[in-house]
Formats: sequence, structure tokens, C-alpha cells
Amino acid sequence: MMLILERRYVSRRHFLSRLLPHRYTGAYEGGIASLTSTPRWHTALWPLLSRSPNDTVKSLSSFLIFRILHHAKAQSSAYNDAAISPTITAPIFSSLGFSGDAASSATSYSPDPHAVSEAEAQSYYAGLPSEPRLVYRTGKEQWSPPRGPEAQRRLKELREVFDHPITKVWRHDLAWKVVSIMDDHKIRFTTIDIVRFKNVEVDEAPEDEEEGEDEETVEVKKPVLSPVTIWIGVFPESTTATAAHHAAQNVLALLQKYEITDVDVDFRESIYTRHVGPQLLKPVDDLDPLVDVVSPLTPALGLGISTRARPNAQGTMAIYLAEGGGSDRLLGLSCRHVLIGSQEGNLDYSYHPSAPAKDVLLLGKGAYADVVDSIKLAIAGHGISAKRWRKQIEWFKEREKGNDAADVAKAEESRIKTERLLDKAEKAMEELGGFLDQVNKEWKKMNNRLLATSSAPHPSVSASLGDGFQGTKMKPDEFTVKCFPRGDAKWEFEYPGDRLLPLKGVITDDLMHAPDMWDSDGKPCLLVAKRGNATGTTLGRANGIFSIVRDYFSDMSTNQTSMEWGIINYDSKSDVFSESGDSGSIIADIRGRIGGMLTGGSGKTKTSDMTSDMTYATPFWWLLKRIQDSGFPNAHLGVVA
Repeated sequence: MMLILERRYVSRRHFLSRLLPHRYTGAYEGGIASLTSTPRWHTALWPLLSRSPNDTVKSLSSFLIFRILHHAKAQSSAYNDAAISPTITAPIFSSLGFSGDAASSATSYSPDPHAVSEAEAQSYYAGLPSEPRLVYRTGKEQWSPPRGPEAQRRLKELREVFDHPITKVWRHDLAWKVVSIMDDHKIRFTTIDIVRFKNVEVDEAPEDEEEGEDEETVEVKKPVLSPVTIWIGVFPESTTATAAHHAAQNVLALLQKYEITDVDVDFRESIYTRHVGPQLLKPVDDLDPLVDVVSPLTPALGLGISTRARPNAQGTMAIYLAEGGGSDRLLGLSCRHVLIGSQEGNLDYSYHPSAPAKDVLLLGKGAYADVVDSIKLAIAGHGISAKRWRKQIEWFKEREKGNDAADVAKAEESRIKTERLLDKAEKAMEELGGFLDQVNKEWKKMNNRLLATSSAPHPSVSASLGDGFQGTKMKPDEFTVKCFPRGDAKWEFEYPGDRLLPLKGVITDDLMHAPDMWDSDGKPCLLVAKRGNATGTTLGRANGIFSIVRDYFSDMSTNQTSMEWGIINYDSKSDVFSESGDSGSIIADIRGRIGGMLTGGSGKTKTSDMTSDMTYATPFWWLLKRIQDSGFPNAHLGVVA
């Protein structure tokens, strides 16, 4: 982070210490970078600054002080256009003259000529969930930092791409040629997406226009859609702006061969990560006291699962499969990395009777604790309400002793209504208390949460679904409002009365690229939903162009590159579509057609958890055939949950 000099008096010691920025270093573990702030320059200078002010001044030559001031001014990119590379590794001490000859070391530091300013790097993607850092971009958009005490950052939202010439050539060969360019330039990329950005511009009143006393300034927000962009994610601090520039120029030259000249190329820092007994209970209706806490223990889609060997690695079961061929066994589908750790390599797994079983559990440690906590919170909430209603009932009884007949009648009516609410709360606490005892007794032990033994969790499904296959419950109001797309004139989304969305049919390969839905502006769109172990039920926008995902193994020397179905968050005001723990969730469109199995997401790591800007899934039309070829030739989806 770069510190901006302020126009106020500070001590020499405080002044010099504020000139020295903190440097972020990346520590890679298992392909996931964690950023830690380490004040390397400040620490190196501290012996010098710890002297008395007079000694400090004597120790610093006037030329060196000038160099420090000049460097600090260059770093203050929020107030000038100096471009400082975010990935410069040259020792800053030599450039400032702290070691060796000052004159000779002055040429050892040079800004990256293709880098954006620090302010633009940090703020260009403001509005996206993780706000990833911009490394380099080819677009012609003029960026300037917000100025003034009330200035606001310009916000961006991701938007899907359907109607563009690149959709016809991307998956056939163009995508893999772009991958080759990245490899030729040794760009350690994580994901490659084709997206647009929706900007929100604000029209402000002219500076010379005075407002009347009774007039209000009206801000008109105009949505601005960016050009189609090849959005490349790279590991933090792994790619210089110059390296990105050279790779981007090759990509643009490649696009010209396809007669595509209206596409930008952006590089951002981003991590790809995989989001990872007793009889199950029946789903309950909307009025049941257990409605908000029982779903993790029902067979509705979105079951949280884990393994006995890795109980802290949690994921989601995607869907049920009938084994078929005369068998009555029920199979569950999930991602390989939910059940098998990366240390075992990317090899097909087949269960052998003589080998230790890989037991699949319903709920990992954290998910089980969440269920227990949710029940306790529900009981506490009803308890608080019951206490308040008891006091109100006593107050109404006192009012009924009065002489005002109208007030007495009103108090009696209110007391009766409140007594009903109290009765409902007390019954809910009783049922929830019994349910808590049941969960602690029957589900606490891992052996009681054993769902199955993994048979062939192939990492790598087209068939029609049987009637009655049901998804999980969703909140009616906000979900229905967001389902604005319209298909043909005979269809519109209608929220199911039992809050369970029946799944039947499949989103075909063709529909993924040319959907039969349109938004309110008449543009193609494909709204999808999922129920996951971590984020519950969420709504998102499927992209019309598949993304490239590169997953690195623990030693970083081996990787696996695949093409995935990309899902964009619904908008900047909604929750992210997925987070860690949602891997394995089934994704379906709002018509109930199954689209894919969630495998991971990408974004900047702010903490130990990752906030996803993009979600990725393996297309469902591709999956079932692989399952049938992997030892389950008669597997089908005609299952009633």
C-alpha cells in the first residue's frame, strides 16, 4: 500500500516512517496464495530512525533526502499518473541509495512502462465481490481516481456474454490457442473467462449550477456495458505488467485472424479454488417450526457431505442416481476433491473390497456444529418472543378491568391474538427442543452420519430426469422478484407451492450457448440456481462462453487445465453465488433443467476464505456419459427423493 504525503506538520521520525510503504508477499500452499503484510522497508530503516532527530539528519545527505522525497511522490499514484509496477522485485534500498554508491544505484530501479497506477490497480474492479487487483489491460477506457471529499468509486458488475462472434470460435480452437500463448509467455494463469463489465456512471450537476433552496440534486445512473473482455486471472505477484502486455498483444493479433477486433484483454490477480446412519428426515412445510433448521438432514438437494478421513473438508452432494440394471441401490454424485485429497493425484479411483473404505459422511464437523447452533438460536428467538408476549398479555388483562367498553373490547381482542402467538412459540420451543435432543443423540457420532462408501468418484452426465425429482426450498419473495427473464409467451416462472423446485430435463450444450430466455431488455440470458452446503440457495447468471480453468497441484509444477461452465453472481447487491464448501452442488435453471455440478470458484483471497467473482461447473450433459462409462452403465436419474 502506498502512503500519500499530507500537508501538515509531522516529526521527522513520523514523516520518514510514513514514506516507507508496506510490501505484500505471497505464500503459496497447495495452489492457494495467502497474502501477509510485512513492513520490510520500515524494519530495515528502523535502526537509522531510532536515533535522535539531529543524528538522523546528519546521517542523511541532502541528495538522499531528495531521493526519498522523489520516490515517495512517484509512489503517490492516487494524485499523479506515475505508473508503478505491482510486481517490481528490484531492491528498493539500492534505488534509494541505502547501499552502494548512490549515483550508480540510481539506474537500478525503473518503473514498469506498461503498469497502471497503484490507485487504478486497487480500484479498477471496485464493486466485484473480491475486488481483484488489476495487473494490465488493453482497453481504451480512461481511468482517473475519484476526487473530492464526497467522491465515490465507480463500481463494476460482471455480465455474461452470448451474442458475440467469439462465441462461435472460442471452444473449438481459439480458447486453447490463448492457453498456448499464456504458456509460451510463462504466464501462471488460473482462469480465463469471457465477460463484459457493467459500469454505473453518475450524472452530477454542473459545478456552476446553483441549487435552489427547495431543489434536490438528482443523480441519474446510466448503465454502461464494456466491450467483451478476455479476463485472465493470474497468481498474485507472479506476472509483471510488461509480461502481460506482450501476451495480450499476441492474443489481440490472434483475434484479428478470426476477424475479431472489438475484444479487450484484462489481467487480474485471482486464485482458483475448489469449493470443498440414521434415516434422513422428510422435508417439512412452510408452517412447521422446524422449517428453518431441518433441511441439512433431509434428502433434498444440497446435502453437506464430508469423509471420515477428512471431516474438516466439507462439500455438497450434487444429485441422486439410480444404479439401474435390476439394482435398487441409490448412488450420490459429488466432486472428486470433496472425497479424495489432492495428494492422491488425479487418478481414477475404484473401490476394492480388500482396501480400506472411503466413508462418506453426512455433514462434516463444522456443518454439524452449524446445525446444532441454528436449532439453539431458533429456540432462543422463540423464547425472547414468548417472554415479551407474556408481559403483553398481563398488560391487556389489566386494561380489561377498565371502564371504557371500547378499550376493554380492544384489549380482549389483542390478548386473545397474543395468547395464540404465545401458544405457537411455546409449541415451537417444545418441538425444537425435542429435535435438538434427537440431533445430539442420533447424529453426533460420525458412525451415525455415515451415508455411503465411495465407489467411483470420477472427476468427470445427458439423460432426461424422471418426474418428481425435487430440489430444496427457497425464499419465495426475493427469488421470484429476481426471476425476470421471459421465455416463450406461454411460460413464466411461478414459485412452487411446496417450495421445492422439481428438476426434470437437462440444459443441452446448445442451450448453454444460445438460451431460450431473455431479460427485460430482450437480451439472451440464462438464470440458474443452486443449493449448497456453504451458501444455501443462491441465484446466478450462466455465461454463454465456457471458461478455461487451470488447477495446480501442491508442488505447483503439475497442473490440470479444463473447460468449465462459468456462473456469474446475480448482481453486486446479492450474495455471491458460491463459496468454499459448495463444491458438488447441482446447478439448474429456473425452469428446473439440470445444468452442471459446481466444482470451484475464482477471486482474490482476502482472508482464509475466498470470495468468488466467478463460479465454475462441469456441464451435466457431459457428466452422465462418463459415469456410465466408469462402471455404472445403467445409471439414470429417474429418482424420487
